[in-house]
Amino acid sequence: MDAALDADGNPVTIDQVRGLAVLPDLWCPGELPDGTECGAKVWATSLQSTKRAAAFAAHHGDGCDEGSERSKDIPGDAGHEHPQGTRPIQWRMRLGLPEPSTGPDGRRRPDSKRPGQLTRRYRTEPAQQEADTADQRSLSTMLVNLIAGTIPAGLELVIGTRDPVPADQVIVHARDATIATWLDTDLIIWGKVSGYTRTQWDGLMLRLVDAADQVAILVDKKNLARLQITDADTLVGRHVIAYGHYTLPEGSRRPHVRAAAASVAFNPRVVRRRR
Repeated sequence: MDAALDADGNPVTIDQVRGLAVLPDLWCPGELPDGTECGAKVWATSLQSTKRAAAFAAHHGDGCDEGSERSKDIPGDAGHEHPQGTRPIQWRMRLGLPEPSTGPDGRRRPDSKRPGQLTRRYRTEPAQQEADTADQRSLSTMLVNLIAGTIPAGLELVIGTRDPVPADQVIVHARDATIATWLDTDLIIWGKVSGYTRTQWDGLMLRLVDAADQVAILVDKKNLARLQITDADTLVGRHVIAYGHYTLPEGSRRPHVRAAAASVAFNPRVVRRRR
């Protein structure tokens, strides 16, 4: 991981802790398949190394979208390398209803200095067919990466059954979400909540800081109930991310993105858990 969360739920990057004599208490920002935060205690690795990249590590909960899903455990396979095609940087977005984990058996990974007896190692062979693998990611975890500026270069997103698309063709900050560019499209929008208006159907229309064309995010009562939001005032000042359709209602000059079912998240989270 390149980013973790501090005690207030704010993102902290690995570069921010370099040189610190004592690491502050940090937690995993990942999300479990049921939508709850992983919240595992985080530590840093290879901070002083000149050969390995520094990173955060944690004993993640089962199915955490920040946990490793790349290695496969094959009995009797220790010490053998298997060629595979180049691996594109892809995130399969966890949207809508919770999906089952596609990762390994959930056991803790072996110590990095003591290779496991069952871990299959891969080496990249560009001549082979491109590997068709994508890491699961939730909107909540993506929002942490966006705020921290740790979205990988060349990232592609897989949304539903659609083909992978470059992230910059789907993700847009509120200040760039203009009617001219995004009207009648599905997108992932994010920004900071500046205020809200209640709707006649018990939802919230969230206003965003510096939003282009005053675009807002419509969060219906089902999403509010799922996130256990009872006091809308606590959302002001938080970052928000949502996946939905960009629309301009007839007779209105203000567009909005209606968040799809279970497709909205906040940072800091409204409800957090710690392990």
